[in-house]
Amino acid sequence: MTGPSDLQKRIATAQRNVALTILGTFAIWLPLQWAGAAFGIPARWLALADLVALAALAWALIMLLRVRRMRREEE
Repeated sequence: MTGPSDLQKRIATAQRNVALTILGTFAIWLPLQWAGAAFGIPARWLALADLVALAALAWALIMLLRVRRMRREEE
């Protein structure tokens, strides 16, 4: 019985990294937005947090497109 190929392992690792990035981004961003409203954190800092979250989500989107390309190569 053969195990998963090297390409399948790379795809799985990339998918896991994307999932953790998305989850981690929202797990940090949502409480930070709540704390900003509750404790009066300046809008400048919250805008910076928004930009960091957008950058992380853009990275996740780019990685998902790379995973899609890897899957097409597999076929």
